[in-house]
Parts: sequence; C-alpha cells; structure tokens
Amino acid sequence: MYFLDTDTCVYLLKGDQNIRQRMEEEGKENVYVTIITPCELYFGAYNSQRRQENLEVLDDLFKNLEVRQTIFEVAQIFGEIKARLRSEGKIINDADILISSIVIANDGILVTNNTSHFERIPDLKLENWRQLLS
Repeated sequence: MYFLDTDTCVYLLKGDQNIRQRMEEEGKENVYVTIITPCELYFGAYNSQRRQENLEVLDDLFKNLEVRQTIFEVAQIFGEIKARLRSEGKIINDADILISSIVIANDGILVTNNTSHFERIPDLKLENWRQLLS
C-alpha cells in the first residue's frame, strides 16, 4: 500500500514520468492518498490564478486515487509521534504528522520527495519515486 504525499502529487500533475511509471508498476489499486493531500491541493487550487482549470485537474486526479480517511487508531499514533518529536526538538507540522499517522495505521509506505523531513518519524516507511530505480 503506497500513499502519495502532497509533493509527489504535485510532481505527478506536472508530468513526472518516474512517478507515473512507478504507479503503473505498482498498480493504481495499490496507490492511495490520505485525506490531507486533497485538502492541501484544493486549498492551493482555490488560491491560484487558474482556479477552475486547477480544480478540474484535481477532480480528475482524485477520480483515479482512493482517498483514505482517518480512523481512531490514527489519533493515538498522532499523539505518540507528536509527543516524541516535541521531546526530541524535531517537531514538524501537524498535517505531516497526520499524513504519517494515517500511513502507519494502514501499514503503508509514504511516497515523498521530502524524505529528510519525514525521516524524523520512527516506524514510517518511505520511498521517493522521483528517483530512478536502479
């Protein structure tokens, strides 16, 4: 189960062929987004100069990707991660902690270009599909 981070969706929308290739290899039925990603992307679309065009692009994207909601277990994971990061002085924003918590609760892998940011979260599996497979 792969979850595309918001940055990866932006690269996908810009035509990144490595991401498209990996999605095809893994099978679109195994690729998801958390509810946070559409929230962030729709916010960006509504704030853009090309609002209607961007909204249509996002509508098309999310027709092809299943969106995973949050479940109660996510709250527990979120609280643990945030407390640990705060005690270590490595805090990140709540949206990224929530994305991570949903991915962990679903035993998934977060696909992001921002691996150094998310590496602060223990037990979070990461991949960067912008890089070519060796």
